[in-house]
Amino acid sequence: MNEHQQDFQIVAETSAIVRKLTALTPLSAEEAAFLEECQATIRKLGADNTFIRDGDDMKHTYIVRSGWAIRYATMEDGRRQILSFALPGDILGLHAGFKRKASYSAASLTKLEIGVVNPSQMLEIARRYPILSAGLSWCTAREFSILGDQALRLGRMTAYERISHLILELHSRQALIKALDRGWMDFPLTQGELADALGLSLVHINRQLMRLRREKMIETKKKRLRILDLEGLMRATEFNDQHLAAFVN
Repeated sequence: MNEHQQDFQIVAETSAIVRKLTALTPLSAEEAAFLEECQATIRKLGADNTFIRDGDDMKHTYIVRSGWAIRYATMEDGRRQILSFALPGDILGLHAGFKRKASYSAASLTKLEIGVVNPSQMLEIARRYPILSAGLSWCTAREFSILGDQALRLGRMTAYERISHLILELHSRQALIKALDRGWMDFPLTQGELADALGLSLVHINRQLMRLRREKMIETKKKRLRILDLEGLMRATEFNDQHLAAFVN
């Protein structure tokens, strides 16, 4: 992956993280304004650019404003395991002020816009804004739940269950930030990226996607996906979205 030239600008619109947390808990105008202020520096990346490298100094917290990113690990022979996907409103390196070295790599999956936040600003949130701080703690707990689901997929699920479960997770997360359009969700993943996330071959990925379409569970169109039988897909995978549900203060 190649480093991409950085473009910076000042925040002018309401960010995804503010919209998400405002929907989850009654943030004050002051809290929302401070969280916007934390993202005053914006970095723009093209697709397939690494901005966090495993083992490097973790100097900033990154908040996804638009686009998708991945957290991943790479073996010495080049094999890659995608650990999780970061969507608008998600945070990477939330505890950069406490953990000095990155324990994973992160890269843009699509065109990406991220707010670059200084660790001192995150500490200021903890000192001054307890409700906002609790909301950010919920984000951390939710990320652990997402990683737990990834472990369950890789460790115990069939190929059909793995891909179906991931689709349900991404659907649930996009529904929370009100990113669905008449049931359609963004789904910019290639079969290779799905293989890297789910520990499957390209042949298995292709077969399972064909099966899901044949069973009329999903339909896809131009990097978008719609679930046609949500309840049926949830039953087939024992998907539980309770730990991805809204934070309540």
